[in-house]
Amino acid sequence: MLHKLTPGALLALLSLAGCAEDLAPADAGTLPPTSGAFTHETGADGTITTTVDATDAEAWQRLDLDSGRSVDAGWDLAFRRFFVRTNGGVSGTAGVQVAVAEGAFEDVTRAPESGWSAARPDGEADDDEEPDTAFNDGEDDWYDYDPETHTLTPKDRVYVVSSSEGRFFKLQILGYYDDAGSPARLRFRWAEIAAPMSTLPDAGPGVTPDAGIGDAGVTPVPADAIEVDASGTEWVYLSVAAGVVAVTDPATSTDWDLALQRTDIRTNSGSSGPGFGGARRDERGLAFDAIEDASTLGFVTDAVRDGASPGRIETSVNPAFDGEGGSPAWYDYDPSTHRVTAGDRVYLLRMANGDHAKLRIWRWEDGVFHLSLAPIARRIETATLEVNASASDAWRYVSLRGDGVVEVTEAATDAAWDLGLSRTRLRTNGGTSGEGLGAAAESAATAIAELTSAPESGWETDVDSLAEGPPGSPTYSGNPALAGWYDYDPATHAVSPRAVVFALRSADGHLAKVQITSWADGVFRLQYAFAGPGATGF
Repeated sequence: MLHKLTPGALLALLSLAGCAEDLAPADAGTLPPTSGAFTHETGADGTITTTVDATDAEAWQRLDLDSGRSVDAGWDLAFRRFFVRTNGGVSGTAGVQVAVAEGAFEDVTRAPESGWSAARPDGEADDDEEPDTAFNDGEDDWYDYDPETHTLTPKDRVYVVSSSEGRFFKLQILGYYDDAGSPARLRFRWAEIAAPMSTLPDAGPGVTPDAGIGDAGVTPVPADAIEVDASGTEWVYLSVAAGVVAVTDPATSTDWDLALQRTDIRTNSGSSGPGFGGARRDERGLAFDAIEDASTLGFVTDAVRDGASPGRIETSVNPAFDGEGGSPAWYDYDPSTHRVTAGDRVYLLRMANGDHAKLRIWRWEDGVFHLSLAPIARRIETATLEVNASASDAWRYVSLRGDGVVEVTEAATDAAWDLGLSRTRLRTNGGTSGEGLGAAAESAATAIAELTSAPESGWETDVDSLAEGPPGSPTYSGNPALAGWYDYDPATHAVSPRAVVFALRSADGHLAKVQITSWADGVFRLQYAFAGPGATGF
């Protein structure tokens, strides 16, 4: 049976604790029965049992173990939903450390000599952005999670916490739900115990909690970040140069580069706008400030999202932010708390005019974004690709915009491809081969680096041509400018690529260049580069 903790009961409890000669006596009579979100009770064994209302997904409930009070400063543990934060390491300056003790709660009477840890940067074992602690690290959390019932069950584990005042407390989490089954009502028992026989190792310099928008010690939001309220039903439009802008008709305007609405993101491209926009995640592992340029390859344009999946509406978005294609969305979602947190990811943008920018979303709070957006340089790189086009009755298709070989079902209507290959035949996405703006021209360059600008003449679109073979061979749709890419030796029947570079127009009409460096029985090796939207040279 549990009783409310009275000053007299607390005196009795502290007199029991005082039996251990190494125990520093607590300040009797100062622990309130209720303090903020915390309610304290005392059990028959003299330990304190505390219940904390941690249901607010945005606010931390901070507890000072030395006084048992809810505090803003000088706290030891903080609670929010199922997260338990400690005031040390990357989470604060109080030097709080935690260790896992061996044995049952009743048997733990002295703090352990080893196994101590302070809060450390978030690792990759979980999907949140919280610092890793002895309570939460994604690999061995304080709870077991049942994916079928979506419930949390505390592990039978005793923690020992070194407080901000250098005292030691054992703590065991007993439950996460109240009697009605409501979550985030953490209940734990705790008591002061003797200090370890040796001095604890230094936890290292603490991190002063961020006083701004960001959580303490967790990727603080830069002071110059932009705050954008996209919590309503209307889209909010941004320009890299001007920030939030008013747009009357986004479907025809190139005054905007990025649009936000709740968790959805658009760029001025594809199904969202008339611009040269696009996006992709930066995979170089660089910090936001360290990114100075971006390759022209690999940008994804906007498309209408299928609304068939639960919780998703049919709307125009950029797939790079939406978690399609096997890559994560820009945010992390916790299904047990329904909490959205911004992922630790930097995105590369193509603006409406085709220039490049970088984007980092630092925080998201119910539709309010805190983000950084800045222009960067455009970098043109040469890629190498091998394409097996050895089947005479099939075509292989390539995107010169960065996707490499792409699967195409209806080549005549699919805008995903720029170059088609089958044996020695080549085509572009234009003319008789596709609905795109594809075309090709042979240049005077003999090496791919030599071609620096688009040819002024010689551009041809696809037409129906006779296939190689005896008289009566069928026709095929191909590009005449590309037909002379190889030399043929009739004596040996050898096909060898000429030292020639071709300029191409992609399906969306932008400049690329291609050189075939080898061919073996239908297997091509290509070098190619994409100038990017609006560019007239490399």
